[in-house]
Amino acid sequence: MGFTTMYKKQTKIFKRFFKHIVATTIGTYLEFSGPSILKKSLTIFIYHDVTNTPSEFSRMYNLYVNPNVFDYQIGYIKKTFNVITPKSLIDGNIPPNAALITFDDGLKNVFTQAYSILKKHNVPAIVFLNMEPINEGTAFWAGLITYLCEKRSDFCNYLYANLTKDKIRTPLFLSCSRELVLSFLQDNNLDLNHEIKRFIGDFATPDDLNMVASENILFFGNHLYNHDVALLLSDTELIDSYRKNDTALSKYPNSCKLFAFPFGQQFTCFEKRQISLICQEGAKKVFSSHPIPNNDVSMYYLHRIELTNFNNTSQKIWYQIFYKNMRTTVNKLIKPVNQKQLVDKEVSYNQ
Repeated sequence: MGFTTMYKKQTKIFKRFFKHIVATTIGTYLEFSGPSILKKSLTIFIYHDVTNTPSEFSRMYNLYVNPNVFDYQIGYIKKTFNVITPKSLIDGNIPPNAALITFDDGLKNVFTQAYSILKKHNVPAIVFLNMEPINEGTAFWAGLITYLCEKRSDFCNYLYANLTKDKIRTPLFLSCSRELVLSFLQDNNLDLNHEIKRFIGDFATPDDLNMVASENILFFGNHLYNHDVALLLSDTELIDSYRKNDTALSKYPNSCKLFAFPFGQQFTCFEKRQISLICQEGAKKVFSSHPIPNNDVSMYYLHRIELTNFNNTSQKIWYQIFYKNMRTTVNKLIKPVNQKQLVDKEVSYNQ
């Protein structure tokens, strides 16, 4: 092992240990003060995948939680918060220290792994589904564009050649319009469906949805018909995608008029005007992936906090709940910034 490799490995270990110490120390304080701070708030948690054998896609974007960690997190959340159903949220029945569990996309492990743990704890959750890959078996759009950006240098070169500088976003997959992606695939006579399915892992099927549809544990919400970057869609395309997904979901008795934007971050993935468009289509609440608690529970636009394998203790869960607000406060003390600059610039699936 070379010196550079060893140095990088040691640095990574130190950073992980330092993060553990910081999270545990701050989280110990927040564990006692947090419930009173959040007494009138709604804390919404977001997951994507629950598995011991994550796909390359889930590993690459840290989208998975091991079942034993998920079991602990759900048990702790139930003990510490008043977990509500999607119907309670729509009806405005929000108790003190309220929490809601959510999933995005519709990976099969939500139904084969997470569902049994939720049922064990009698904790309801909502999964925001992209029904095109579920009903039609077509490529999961987020999987396709991340695969192309990570695995195909010729595609990245194609994007740079066909986009003006102001249209290139970070991470690069947020620049992937359907027009450009489909043109690239057609020009190169590529059929990547097999590679994409192997990259992202198994997606849910209609049978998976039917298995849970009649029970009050897992509810279904709208995540567009496929996982497009809303900011790259016209108003007509956005509304059509919402309506197609809404129609597909309406056959299930546990579907709800709730919507979560794919990729989840305002400014980089969707804009405020599009929130209003979705609400005009009948959505009762619209969700982002901006990781802060919701202090105003009556708002139609709500934020969600992602938990990962790192959050495997009560202290680390509390640290995660307040991490973004703490970071924002520090940033404001160091340098005045506007709201747009406060959006995370880290390369992540939920950017």
